[in-house]
Amino acid sequence: MAIEFVGFTDVCRISGAMPLADDRLSDMLNSVARVVVRNVDVEEIDGGRAERLDHVTVPTGEFLAVVGSGRRGLESQRRKTLKRRVRMGLGRYSVSGYLHVLESAHAESLNGRPDALLAGRDMLVPLTEATIGYDRAGENREETWETILINRSRVAWIEAADDDEQEPPDDNDTEARDAAIRSRFVKDFTGSVAD
Repeated sequence: MAIEFVGFTDVCRISGAMPLADDRLSDMLNSVARVVVRNVDVEEIDGGRAERLDHVTVPTGEFLAVVGSGRRGLESQRRKTLKRRVRMGLGRYSVSGYLHVLESAHAESLNGRPDALLAGRDMLVPLTEATIGYDRAGENREETWETILINRSRVAWIEAADDDEQEPPDDNDTEARDAAIRSRFVKDFTGSVAD
């Protein structure tokens, strides 16, 4: 089954069609080294130039974010999680939405460890009710999607709303963002969270 595909790399936005070889897009992308996208529109982020191609092959790790489309997977295999409102920086992109986390990661993040929200997760982690913002050829753009998969290994900073907040601190609040960056924040989120 082919699904609509939208992915963001450091330099371009790629949209087209991709055959889904797994139950969910996130499962497939987390298990393959590269993907082939067909009937592709490639839009340069800096120059704004757009090009139409028959297909492109992209290493999965090159994506900073991917729009989650296709099937959601089996409900019986879902784990109980808590929703946590977050905002993250991925290179030129700012992504916000709800991260679904285990109670142990949620508790650790409330103790000043926002990196715990991503520790031990697959490479591409879903955010629901998500928005991605970026400058394209000098113009601010914002796209809202039901789900955006973020590449956790490319997260430069993360801000998480406290339990009693609706939103993380404002993007324009550089003092709050700098504090989040200075906090115990690791680029490599491969460590597991203790239960």
